[in-house]
Amino acid sequence: MYAFPRMNVLEIPEEEEGKDSILCYATMYSRKVIANNVTTLLNQILQGYDRHLRPGFNMKRTTVFIDIFVRTMGPIADLTDTYSFNCYFRQMWTDSRLKFNGTQNKQLSLSMAMLDKIWKPDTYFWNGARSYTHTMTTSNRLVRLYPDGTVLYSSRLTIKGKCAMSMKRYPLDRQACRLVLGSYAFGSDELLYDWRVMGTDRGVQMDYDGIKDLPQFSMTGFQVFNSTNMTRDRNYSALEVRFYFDRHFGYFLMNFYVPCTLIVLLCWVAFWTNREATGDRVGMGITSVLTMVLIANDSKSDAPKVNFPTALDIYIWICYTTLLICMVEFTVVHYFTKFNTGDPEIQALEREKMRQIIRRIPKTAVMSSRRPYRKPLTTSPTLHHGITRRDGGRHSMYHRVRQVSVRKRFLAPQHSICSMEGNQVPTIEEFQQDSVGWRLYYWMMNNGRPTDPFGLAQNSISSVDRFSRIALPIYFVAVVIVYYNFYVNTPYDFTFDDEYIANPINPM
Repeated sequence: MYAFPRMNVLEIPEEEEGKDSILCYATMYSRKVIANNVTTLLNQILQGYDRHLRPGFNMKRTTVFIDIFVRTMGPIADLTDTYSFNCYFRQMWTDSRLKFNGTQNKQLSLSMAMLDKIWKPDTYFWNGARSYTHTMTTSNRLVRLYPDGTVLYSSRLTIKGKCAMSMKRYPLDRQACRLVLGSYAFGSDELLYDWRVMGTDRGVQMDYDGIKDLPQFSMTGFQVFNSTNMTRDRNYSALEVRFYFDRHFGYFLMNFYVPCTLIVLLCWVAFWTNREATGDRVGMGITSVLTMVLIANDSKSDAPKVNFPTALDIYIWICYTTLLICMVEFTVVHYFTKFNTGDPEIQALEREKMRQIIRRIPKTAVMSSRRPYRKPLTTSPTLHHGITRRDGGRHSMYHRVRQVSVRKRFLAPQHSICSMEGNQVPTIEEFQQDSVGWRLYYWMMNNGRPTDPFGLAQNSISSVDRFSRIALPIYFVAVVIVYYNFYVNTPYDFTFDDEYIANPINPM
């Protein structure tokens, strides 16, 4: 009898020691016999086996069943139109040449060396960019052989595929990234691919804990297809799975949509500023436009460079247009309805100039010529409290852009207008062309009551401003509602350039 040497210094009864030695020897012997039997069995199976010929060659086509267990998803790169995921990729087919007696062995786990000696399908990913098999700490692959000749080939892969993303609704978009797989060389009349049914699932399973925290997207579902591709010179059997993603909107809401909306709101608040504050209004408008330019440039730093406007570009241009409307409104108010300047220093200078002009005009020269020399007013826009003027609101002596052409008429030719110092003052024609004098003249010709024709006592509000305070918010809200309905509520229709015959199966 074979006996093992004693390896323990503890005192063990000789009877127990002998039993353990016999049991250990029997186990080792049994394993050796089984290993020899498996080796002999595999050698018998492979005797006369040609790995270059598919199962059922020249008799029937071979069916390969596929199932994928997705462990993790991402990253999804819209700059390169790619996506990747980690999965267990399993293929199962039946090869009648590999049948064996399963009385003692219900299944055999084969080594990778054995895998190289049998036929396996030439499966590849039609839209694959770069996929690889994990090799740490060893090659993550396994092969199992069942008595009826069924082979299960499983491997852990990281698959990177091309994803034709449509960026027209970016960042309100929804993407469909697909994985298409099939045979590289065998046509559909030789090799047929089908999804493997696993309980209630068909083809694809998900580890939802591993895919719920994607950085840019949230996965909303998937759908599997059985397809027949027309490629090159024949039909090829193919399988397809489409993963559906919704882009996270919070980042874009906080960094682009809310700031742009607040800038438009700031420009709208400017309508409550008095029209005399030209500098404040123009400064606010220019600052708003420059800020929008900065936001627009920042929005393009991480976005894909496409030759069409995205949804974010459209919203920024909506805000640009609103700011342009505000600037045009400022210009209209300033040019056509502004009565005087809002600068206190300039107002004081104008008051002093008016006092000097009034002192130099004899009362008889103005009042006696009121009727005979009254000039008909062709346009008399209402300014403030019923006061009219002729020259479109360009009354300030600091805004003399256009000279008013008048007829050379004198109020009273028999009188001369002399200054208090005795010097000859400008003629009546120059007085009529003077901005302040021109206002005073027409006010005195149209109104004989003592009031403030120059509006210097208080700042005024334009009716255009009053209208814009209501019209601009209505316009902006209406445009945003149309924008939202178009980019969010419009149903998606995913189309692909290489579309083929596809039969959808149980969408998630």
